[in-house]
Amino acid sequence: MKSVFSVSSCCSRTCSARTSIAFLLIAVLWGAAFCFAYETDIPFEPKKPEKPLRFCTAAKQWVEYASKDTNLVEITNMKGLRMDLRYGTFNNVTGHDMYCGIQRAFVHRDALPKLKRSLSLIAKELPGYTLVIFDAARPMYAQSVLKQAVVGTPYTNYVSSGKTGGLHNYGLALDLSLADSTGALLDMGTDFDSFERCAGEVGEADALNSGRLTQQQVDNRKLLRSIMKRAGWVSLSSEWWHFNAYTRAYTKEHYPLFPM
Repeated sequence: MKSVFSVSSCCSRTCSARTSIAFLLIAVLWGAAFCFAYETDIPFEPKKPEKPLRFCTAAKQWVEYASKDTNLVEITNMKGLRMDLRYGTFNNVTGHDMYCGIQRAFVHRDALPKLKRSLSLIAKELPGYTLVIFDAARPMYAQSVLKQAVVGTPYTNYVSSGKTGGLHNYGLALDLSLADSTGALLDMGTDFDSFERCAGEVGEADALNSGRLTQQQVDNRKLLRSIMKRAGWVSLSSEWWHFNAYTRAYTKEHYPLFPM
């Protein structure tokens, strides 16, 4: 009887241990599912290249093309704007300097009136504030480099194809933020080109509830959206910094892609 009891007790303890481990695993998995309710909630940053490149020949050809294209207007020195073209540095998601350090921005002439309205609203309602441009019209070669940075990740659909392009490749989109009268960028909760779900309006409510974003950060985003939307721009739900002059469908029907 003693040996039977010992075996039974051992089995009982083993089963209890296994049950505890099973419950622990379920709890961990449930916790992970709760924390990362969406695939794109998982922290992600594209792998930086071992040998960062500068696309100087292509960038110079692009500026030459944009300067001569009558449909494009340079906005580099417009009053109320400040250039911070991230793709003209190595400080961007690709790790490459796609614009070879060039800080010159262009938009399609049809988008210019909307940009001017944005600046007029800021001058009237936010004296001393400026719009900081992260990117404007974008050449197709740069779009291809951006796409390559996320291929094979959960974020591949976040970046338009290097063949079919996005609205930047028509000159009809702007990536931007607001700087206050001291020149400091408003705190938007994430950096430009963040791949977090809370980087867009679609994830703001959840991020606010969890504490990932503060009310001030959300209010800053709302301020930027208000200015841009009243000026006629269309916001992108997944990126607080991105604004289109028109919808994607309208753009693809009425405008040509850049040839380079």
